Amino acid sequence: MKKWILVLFCALFAGPAAAQIQRSYHYGVVPTENITTFEVNPSLTTIDDSAGISSSQLTLKTYRVISPRYNWGVEVPLARYESPEKSVSGLGDALVSMSWLNPQADGVFGYGVKMEMFVPTATDKRLGAGKLQASPSVFILRRLFDGAYAALGYKYYVSVAGDHARDDINMGRLRLNMGYTSPNEWWVTTNLYYYMNYEHGGQAELIPEVEVGTLVNDGTAFYANVSTHAAGNWKSKDWGISIGFKLLYL
Repeated sequence: MKKWILVLFCALFAGPAAAQIQRSYHYGVVPTENITTFEVNPSLTTIDDSAGISSSQLTLKTYRVISPRYNWGVEVPLARYESPEKSVSGLGDALVSMSWLNPQADGVFGYGVKMEMFVPTATDKRLGAGKLQASPSVFILRRLFDGAYAALGYKYYVSVAGDHARDDINMGRLRLNMGYTSPNEWWVTTNLYYYMNYEHGGQAELIPEVEVGTLVNDGTAFYANVSTHAAGNWKSKDWGISIGFKLLYL
């Protein structure tokens, strides 16, 4: 119950705010959209429901446009880990990123690349990986019809430095992303994530995710998504839920 109260409190506290912008139907949902945003994202991940193990986060995110094709971003999570043995709260691992995006010049295809770095800023070993991680990714996108798209991407995670007592990270992720943005100021997206653990050959996990969102006013968007472990011999969680508020075009 405390976890749900925390999520609802964050939602009310972050409440919709106004930003004076020209009306636009670009919400930063399509992977090739390059806009400046600030986001507040509370989330809850149930790692093992039967054992009472979970993790909750309040992540602050900002992505800033450098030019029509480049942006940079920073994400800072405030995290809490709960289990019957011990519960801790503090700072999680921060993320910094740089992206290059090529929008659909012909109106059909687009693509992009991103480099992310996960920085071991966690204040407790239960709140982070204890490793500096590099995570390059690439994707290609195709417009299906007006407002709809499909994208396929690959991301690689590898630890490059950090606590030698912690597990090394060496894994990949395939992502199939499909979405629709309505001119009536709402969107829906689906993701299929397929994780492969190269450090332990043969381990894999399939996680489906669904997100719905809407524009609250001309400068504020709200979304909610749910995800779950669907298949595989590697299990990172039972299920997860998150909500988010975005301030657009700051």
